[in-house]
Amino acid sequence: MLGGGETVIVAVSGGPDSTCLLDVLMRQSEALSLRLEVAHVDHGLQQQSADIAAQVSARVAEAGLDAHVIRLSGLEGPNLQARARTLRYGFFETLAQKLAAHRIATGHTLDDRVETTLGRLIHGAPPEVLAGIPPVDGLRIRPLIGIRRGEARAYCEERGLSFFDDPANDDDRFERVAVRNEVVTVIERRWGPGAVRAMGASSERLWEDARALENLAGRIYAGIAESSENRVTFERSALGPLDRALRRRLLQLAVGRLRDRSGGIEAALDALDEQEGESSGRALDFSVAGEGVITVSAAEVRVARGHAES
Repeated sequence: MLGGGETVIVAVSGGPDSTCLLDVLMRQSEALSLRLEVAHVDHGLQQQSADIAAQVSARVAEAGLDAHVIRLSGLEGPNLQARARTLRYGFFETLAQKLAAHRIATGHTLDDRVETTLGRLIHGAPPEVLAGIPPVDGLRIRPLIGIRRGEARAYCEERGLSFFDDPANDDDRFERVAVRNEVVTVIERRWGPGAVRAMGASSERLWEDARALENLAGRIYAGIAESSENRVTFERSALGPLDRALRRRLLQLAVGRLRDRSGGIEAALDALDEQEGESSGRALDFSVAGEGVITVSAAEVRVARGHAES
């Protein structure tokens, strides 16, 4: 995560996890020659949020660091957490660019990773998404990803570090809280705390396998995909020897970063799996996310992106 000499944006909410994170990085900063910059987002969703932002800023200043604080507004409504996350990370990334930072450190723990994996499993996420929160993702690092949430809290208490508890962490309207209280708690009660660590290990292996398949698919794509404006074509004979998982990733690369809720990619894969029948005789079209068409014919598979004609 850190080799030494980096400028690191440390995301600090004021809760026990991020308070633990900042203290750990401060204790390592001299040995690793780190330059730490603290970022705090006041979501404006609690009456005391402005007070929390002020206290975080004061504590950071006492530690001799700079605090960069932004206040958001108008977040009420559906998909609150998703919109807040998007804005929050947008701020972190903008700040990282401004300060030429090498890393953005967040206080995600093993519990966050497991809860994310379980939540995405409920929605049928693919492996690369099901893997949950990776330790390293571009600029983002999660130094606490291997420890439990309770361990971060215990660390703060042992070190005499004050922190704030966000009421939203107990609000079952939010999916992750519901997963924590209604799924993880039941699993831990039945199988013990080791079950959470085991699920975390599975998440890590999923992430490793997903990256390996993505890298392999990228190399295959470079060798067999014929690209032109808004269109990618594969010879069907080139796709034939490949497993369905690799075919899926090749079509995903051709389609681009679209969420295919219509299932067009899966339908096209079903057609490719057929050894006989109409898919081997006439072309079949499959709509992909309303933004493209996959055409499966006897000779080729063609992906028309955007509103290109098939």
